[in-house]
Amino acid sequence: MSHGLSPTGAKILDANDDGLVAGHPAALAKLLSDGLVVPHTADGGTHCMTQDGWMALDAWRKENPGRSTLTEAPGILRKLPGRQHEAVLTAARRPDQHIPRRDNRACRAGETWFRDSTLRKIAASGYAAIRPEPYDNGPVTWEKTGRPLYLTEDGRLYARQHGNIDVRRRRVVVIAGGEKKLPDPDVHEYGGPLPGYPAGELYIDDYHRSLRAASDALTDPALIFIASALHGLVPLDRRLYPYDVTLKDERAVTPETIRWHTARLGLDDADVIFLGGQDYAALLLPSVPHLHAPLAGGMGNQRGQCARARDEADVREAWWKKAATLHNEFAAR
Repeated sequence: MSHGLSPTGAKILDANDDGLVAGHPAALAKLLSDGLVVPHTADGGTHCMTQDGWMALDAWRKENPGRSTLTEAPGILRKLPGRQHEAVLTAARRPDQHIPRRDNRACRAGETWFRDSTLRKIAASGYAAIRPEPYDNGPVTWEKTGRPLYLTEDGRLYARQHGNIDVRRRRVVVIAGGEKKLPDPDVHEYGGPLPGYPAGELYIDDYHRSLRAASDALTDPALIFIASALHGLVPLDRRLYPYDVTLKDERAVTPETIRWHTARLGLDDADVIFLGGQDYAALLLPSVPHLHAPLAGGMGNQRGQCARARDEADVREAWWKKAATLHNEFAAR
């Protein structure tokens, strides 16, 4: 072969025409030994094409017109190299659509995780992106921050096309916190404070429990957040101490804090249902204008509606259909 490329080597270079190359270790070793790539990162996970590599790729493309992965059918996304492909599909199977790295709890739990070299390429591809933080001064990138990466719409499309995974926007449920809470946990035998309760266990009044039962039927626990008058939006596993604050108090969470919480959670890229009273809904709507709040009437009526959602799949799907419609309408503005 005048271009000096094996079929596997050609496929790897052709799929990485931004110059940063990742792929099967044995194939990369061959490309390295042939002088077509050089190491780019210390861990050896990513390489750069050399001038000889570019020349070999150009020659291969001229000898194989129509075989390039860059000339796939319109609407079909280019298939990623092995680890990048696996990373996108792994995220598509997770409720939070997160691509875990070594410092993520998924790693500690023994689940699949990915090296920075893979995350770098995924971020550059546009199939995943970071979320904003309050202290950001203008647009920021994964390269500068190293923040968690989550699938974008393009990433979900890729997973549907190349992984046959029916992944869509996340279905997030926000529920109002309750007035009645577990008692203060007091102190341990040495006088220090005992840890607080997981937010998902702290609120014990019947109204909140009805909201929670409906939310458990609507989505995965990882996608349920509690709207706290003091803390804002909190996941079910965050530990909290009992508190006595309402939305009318000086210590109550501010709209600005809610705005940053919704940004950090990526609620602009999710279908969102809110279960609770109108005061909390009014607090959330400026930050989540596509919010669907299906409950109406007094607490008794709302508990009945929650019971129906808990027990009837048709009710749940009707709510999600409305949430998706609201998201699409807002996105089209």
